[in-house]
Amino acid sequence: MSFRKWREGKRLSQERVAEMSGLSLRTVQRLEAGHRVSYASLRDLAATFQVDVDSLERELYAMNKPADEFVEVPRWVRVMDDTRWFGAGPSRRDAELLELILLAVAILFFVASFLVTSERVGSILRVGAGIEFVATYMVARYIRTSDKYRLWQVAGDGVPTKPVPPRTLKNRLAFYAYCFAVGLLSVVLVCWFAIR
Repeated sequence: MSFRKWREGKRLSQERVAEMSGLSLRTVQRLEAGHRVSYASLRDLAATFQVDVDSLERELYAMNKPADEFVEVPRWVRVMDDTRWFGAGPSRRDAELLELILLAVAILFFVASFLVTSERVGSILRVGAGIEFVATYMVARYIRTSDKYRLWQVAGDGVPTKPVPPRTLKNRLAFYAYCFAVGLLSVVLVCWFAIR
C-alpha cells in the first residue's frame, strides 16, 4: 500500500499528517512520492498513529518504485501547450493533421523542384521543401513529447486529463491560420533571401 492510500484511508491531508506527527511537510511529501525517509521519521509517524514501526516500514516500502514522481516538462513543450493562445490548446488529432499537411506540402515542393525548368526556382522549392520537412519533424516531436508527458487535454480513451476549455470553430481556424501563416512566412523569407 502506498503512503498516499494509507493517508487517504485515514481521511487526512498531508498538512494534517505533518502537524500530528511533528514531521515536516516536505518529509510527508517525500513519503507520498515513495522515497525513503529516516527511521526516526517513521518511528514518529508510527507512534502518532499507534502502529508498529517495522510493519509500517514494510507496508510503505513494499514497492521500491517511487510513485507519482514529479517530472519537469521542458519549457518549449509548456509554451506549445499554453492554452491561452487560441482559447484552447491543439488536440492530438489537430497536431497529427498539421503534421500530415506539412509533410504533403514538403513532398509537393520537393517533387515540383524537379519539374520546373529554371534551376533557380528549383533551388528555392528544394529549400522550401527542407523548411517544411523541418517543420514536420518539429510537430512530430511535439506530438511524441506531449504523449510522453501526458499533456493532451483528452486521453486516448476519451477521458479528460485536465480541464478542457471549449473548442470552437473559431479556435481551430485561428490555430490552423497561425500554423499556415508561420509556414508561409518562412517560405517567403527563404525565397526572398534566395532571390536577393
